[in-house]
Amino acid sequence: MTLRSKITMLVIITFGLFIVCVYASLYYSLDQQFEQKQIFSNDAIVSRSNKLVLSMPLLEEQHLHLVGRKSIYYGAILILCSGLVFSFLLPMILEKVLFRRLYSLIRSIVYITKTQDLSSTLCVSGTDEIAILAGEMNEMLLALSNEKVLRQQALQEVQELNKNLEERVQEKALQLQKQMYTDQLTTTPNRLQLNEDMKVAEKPHLAIINVEQFRTINEFYGYQAGDDLLLELAERLIKLIEPYHYNLYRLAGDEYAILASEGNEKNFTEWMLNIHNVIEKVPFKIHGHSSYLFVTIGIAITKDKPLEKAQMALEYARQYCLPLKVYHDDLPMRETHRNNLHWIHEVQDAIQEDRVLVYYQPIMNTFTFEISKYEVLVRLLGRDGQVISPGTFLPIIKKTKLYPRLTEVILEKSFTHFADKDVDFSINLSAADILDHGVQELIGELLEDSCIAKRVTFEFVESEEFKNPEDLSFFIKRIKAFGAKIAIDDFGSGYSNFAYILNMGAHYIKIDGSLISEIGTNPAMVAIVESIVYFAKQLGIRTIAEYVSSESIFLEAKRIGLDYVQGYHIGKPSPMLVEENKFCCVHLGVS
Repeated sequence: MTLRSKITMLVIITFGLFIVCVYASLYYSLDQQFEQKQIFSNDAIVSRSNKLVLSMPLLEEQHLHLVGRKSIYYGAILILCSGLVFSFLLPMILEKVLFRRLYSLIRSIVYITKTQDLSSTLCVSGTDEIAILAGEMNEMLLALSNEKVLRQQALQEVQELNKNLEERVQEKALQLQKQMYTDQLTTTPNRLQLNEDMKVAEKPHLAIINVEQFRTINEFYGYQAGDDLLLELAERLIKLIEPYHYNLYRLAGDEYAILASEGNEKNFTEWMLNIHNVIEKVPFKIHGHSSYLFVTIGIAITKDKPLEKAQMALEYARQYCLPLKVYHDDLPMRETHRNNLHWIHEVQDAIQEDRVLVYYQPIMNTFTFEISKYEVLVRLLGRDGQVISPGTFLPIIKKTKLYPRLTEVILEKSFTHFADKDVDFSINLSAADILDHGVQELIGELLEDSCIAKRVTFEFVESEEFKNPEDLSFFIKRIKAFGAKIAIDDFGSGYSNFAYILNMGAHYIKIDGSLISEIGTNPAMVAIVESIVYFAKQLGIRTIAEYVSSESIFLEAKRIGLDYVQGYHIGKPSPMLVEENKFCCVHLGVS
């Protein structure tokens, strides 16, 4: 039976009982009234017999009225009492039938909520709505319990997976750490491990061993043979240092390091010299052929920057062809390193602070005596206002990646300066400039956006090696497409190669100052210069004489037939252009 049916039946029963009570009350009242009427009739008969003369209708009416009032009072009291009884009985019955079960359901829900025990069930019997609700909630609790079990299982799986991942990560981290501190080829410790070991060493004794001409071995025999040679060298070094309990490290390429945490300087130096002699005297096998290695060793025994100082000692030993050199504070290489670092920082700051100056040296036409072109040269403006010549910093900067950035500054300032001037100008470029993508793009943009491409000449040093001649050929074709010209600078300073001139398609040859400076006094130099000029004229190439420092050199250059001259006798480099060609002509004594 449903809850609704139960409540409906309860209401019907209660209402029925109430009707019965009311009916009983009315019945009782009517019965009392009838009985009183009978009594009154009997009393009236007696009264007549006793010869009492009464008015029957009046007395009967009064008596019935009195009896009816009493019956109503009694009936009302009975109805009130029955109502009170049912008002107490109905809540008790409802509580038993409905509320007690609801309270039981609520208590079970509260218990489950507090304890989070999803395995508990709601114990409510019957087939009514409360029982159905309890059943539905039991199913929900079962589903939640199953879900909780699944979640716990999933959590356990995730925890196990995390544990496995942590173990794998730790394992990989250890592997990576080992790889980070180990050389992959020789499995010996590397530079990073050396740095860590030197930090804890009380007095590091460090030796750097460099294999001379190792690049030649790689190029001639192949890189695999070079790797095999490095492995064999590492094995020999390990055996040689084993009695002394030294540690071997591979720094990079063809360099190894040997570290002793402490010891005697004299003994360490003697042992390193012994290792040097053993390595050079015992041949190595390369493709079945015996080959000897030559090594150079630099040693530093100090706690303060031992690796840097050992490298300085090594460079000194290689420069002076010594088998071994121990670092001392008076080593000239120390000052060289300090000077190099100083100028690298100085040039870098000059670029950022716009202290790069562009100077122009005039180039005269020997037939018209006019300044027809200028060579662009670089200077630095020091913080003290002094102009710094390129010989001080340029050889150092050319060995760094800063050099192309300096070239970019010169290019931009030169094109800006000559944009509104009707005169040619030339700019020096190195192999590093041509190989630099930024410099190539800048030159292309400047030639394309300006109207002076046909007045620009790019100079290349004849003695400078280009690892890939195709890069130079591509660059030359590109700038020639804009109308720019090519010049070979310092021709005659090295092994002059006329085929090189033909391949480049040069417009000008600038004969090196080492030849020009002696044409006034040395007939052999005159013959060499005359041969170069003759060859150039046959090819339609114009010639320029550098370092024309006197009138006698100028006159001899003109006699030989050089097309242009350049030097201090013509004009020194200056931040301003020569305004009047007449000034130069008078200065030369040719007006």
